[in-house]
Amino acid sequence: MFVIEVIPLSHASTIESLTYYSTVDYELGSILSVPIRKQTKRAIVISVHGVSTAKTALRAATFTLKKLPPQGDIKKIPPLIIATAQKLTDTVPASMGAILFSLLPKEIIAGEAIIEYIVPPKEHGKSVTVSVLQGTYEDRFRTYRSRIRETFAHRGSVLFVVPTSADVERARTYLEKGIENRIVTFSSSFTKHKLNLSYEAFQDLTHAKLIITTPSHAFLDRHDITEVIIDQSRSRAYKSRFRPYLDIRDCMKALATLDGRTLLLGDLMPRTEDEYLRREDIYNTEEEAPKRINFSSTLDVITHTQERKATYEFELFSPVITSLITNAFTERKNIFMYAARRGIAPVVTCVDCGYIFRCPDSGAPYSLFKTTKNGEEQRWFLASASGKRIRAADVCPDCGSWRLRERGIGIQHIADELHKIFPHIPVVLFDHTTATTYRKAKSIIGHFYEKKGAILLGTGMALPYIEDPVPYSIVTSLDAARAVPTWRADEELCALLLSIREKTSEQCLVQTRSTPEDVLAHVKTGNLEQFYTEEIALRQQLSYPPFYIFIHLTLLGNAQSVAALETSIQAALLPYAPRFYHAPTTTSLKTIRYGLIRIKRSEWPNQTLMNTLRTLPPQVRIEINPDRIV
Repeated sequence: MFVIEVIPLSHASTIESLTYYSTVDYELGSILSVPIRKQTKRAIVISVHGVSTAKTALRAATFTLKKLPPQGDIKKIPPLIIATAQKLTDTVPASMGAILFSLLPKEIIAGEAIIEYIVPPKEHGKSVTVSVLQGTYEDRFRTYRSRIRETFAHRGSVLFVVPTSADVERARTYLEKGIENRIVTFSSSFTKHKLNLSYEAFQDLTHAKLIITTPSHAFLDRHDITEVIIDQSRSRAYKSRFRPYLDIRDCMKALATLDGRTLLLGDLMPRTEDEYLRREDIYNTEEEAPKRINFSSTLDVITHTQERKATYEFELFSPVITSLITNAFTERKNIFMYAARRGIAPVVTCVDCGYIFRCPDSGAPYSLFKTTKNGEEQRWFLASASGKRIRAADVCPDCGSWRLRERGIGIQHIADELHKIFPHIPVVLFDHTTATTYRKAKSIIGHFYEKKGAILLGTGMALPYIEDPVPYSIVTSLDAARAVPTWRADEELCALLLSIREKTSEQCLVQTRSTPEDVLAHVKTGNLEQFYTEEIALRQQLSYPPFYIFIHLTLLGNAQSVAALETSIQAALLPYAPRFYHAPTTTSLKTIRYGLIRIKRSEWPNQTLMNTLRTLPPQVRIEINPDRIV
């Protein structure tokens, strides 16, 4: 007879572990089906003891152990993954079960995938070498190929992580020459049959492998993996959108630390946090950090102004943009046109002079929203980046006009304008409503490349699918691109414009209705060193990452319940001085309160704080270092 301790696998689980008895001696890491209340859940075995060694504890227990039901074909996960989840509990306020549920592929949890770990894992190391690689796609992959072959020469496998399914296929194309039979690919978009073939190749231990995967399968472990490469390391795809909101980059670093693997972070524009650590010699520099990024295309900024008219009609495209589209169609050259997400209306403008209302703190355009108090409508300006909220102005500060309008420049509005002005030019729409699957996305891009002189109108999700650079690209509104709801607004804007420019072979046009920002100067010259210097100085002044760790809380409900919950949280977290504030969109019917805790990096991780956060009610959303704090 044996006492089996397991961790339930659930994204919202707050249960640390459960104990059962069994006549079977299950191995550590086995995935079992266990009864929890009236349901059956998947759980991982973390300890096994004979009943004879646990008699004292069993006699003292105030409950009766349940018997584990008979199990079918039992699958296992490697001890290194369990150790990684345990390590992550130091910095993630969630149970090990919730962390493992987020790390493991769904087919592993369900017991549908076959994994046999023939060779036992090696002894875990206590150090990790992290390097940062900055460069264009071509330059980075030239370095990757060299690193992969060097690792193969030492009989080691390489784990290569990319953000999206489109990046998996593109990376394979760039890396497979000469090692075609050693490449294994994984993606959440694969069919069940294709996944089974990938698992079979993954378990082939006769040769070292190059495993190219999205974050969904990044924690499939082989004993011979010695090198981990994360390409496009600043991508948002590496931050989970679901509890417990894991950052795959931090998880891979934790795993690499336990196993002594090397970790390489590569991107056209690495995160400011990574650049700071590189400058402090905490991270190494791969190759040589370029002072400037050189592109084959040019970048030109068009300041779109309009004359005052008695009958005003909002003109979306400047004459320069209109001329470029006409000439490109005549020359049968394609254009990529970047647009903000569907439905966004980020700017408030003056009809007469074109003045755009902006937040003085962040420089982001204000958007307009309305609330009702005591039956009276109130109008507010809201800055999406900083969260600053002020009373909406009644007149333009430049010309005194009272004709103020909210201008929607989302993708649907741009599509309508293109069809109206250029009815003869084919427009291919690429956003979350048209590219709903990987197959549809590939079909849309293929259709675009087939049509000469066509316009690909897409949001940021189109960029990974543009493999062959297009002759021209257009950012229809810098103000819409600038209205990103994140404290990383300048970094996000700079990275976006650099990515678009990299996808362009001849000319990139950026249209703005205000004075060009300093970020544009850095993008135009490719001088990222100066951008990082300014951004790091600003973050230090504001107590932002990488100098501090953000812990963000979200409370949602009616005003009374949220107020009571906030009071109890304030008391529990008093030593850490949480600052609570309203979400800008809070109303009397729906109250949203945010809480923000700043912890010095030198004082992180904080186990006492983690334990306190785990005691908070499950309806409180807790996120470490989120991109948005308002």
